[in-house]
Amino acid sequence: MNKDLTAFTEDISWFFQENDKVEIEERTLELTNDFKSIFPKLTKLIECSRKTFLRINNIPHILFAWNDIDDEIFGWLNKIEDLENVSNKLSAEHKILLENIGGIQESFNQPEDALTNNQNFMFIGTECSFGIGSWNEYYNETCEEENMKPIDHSNLICFVEEANGNMTFYNPQNNDIVLFASDHCFDNITPINGQPEYTFYKYDNIKTFKNYVEKLAEEWIEENASC
Repeated sequence: MNKDLTAFTEDISWFFQENDKVEIEERTLELTNDFKSIFPKLTKLIECSRKTFLRINNIPHILFAWNDIDDEIFGWLNKIEDLENVSNKLSAEHKILLENIGGIQESFNQPEDALTNNQNFMFIGTECSFGIGSWNEYYNETCEEENMKPIDHSNLICFVEEANGNMTFYNPQNNDIVLFASDHCFDNITPINGQPEYTFYKYDNIKTFKNYVEKLAEEWIEENASC
């Protein structure tokens, strides 16, 4: 087992199960020109990473790893999917991200207060969903109690889900970011006008899907000694 995979399994000790089949493959990664043009900060981060190509129960993954400013190994385990298995309603930018590096299944030893913290998944195409799902009843009741009109969220694509249930969406028509947060302690979000507290928010400094991805990359670059 290489040092990056060892660091991952030590921090995310519950991830691999006894009967899992884990194979390391010899491969290379070539980022497309579209990816480099749309996500320059993420490109910098990926190009300075160490990459371990894995098949976990026959599903391809890439372990991206770096050393942070304290010389500790930190990184992401990304799941690689066939885009034929994901919704055709995902945005073009989202699809370009997925076809190049996949979606983040786990991150380990991550920077404090980074967007990656406490997330169940990020970007993974088959995990994406439309609307707020099981939070719909809570949302409608909250709007009724505060005499506010619910927004139509059925076309919003959830591409990040936090362990406490908070969901980050983009609107596929314009790639604008919306956060549904029934439980949060963020300082950098503002309630959407006409919406109750602890429902829909906008980030103060993140407007679009591209902004979100580049902000995530920036947070990891700032703590990175490998780049």
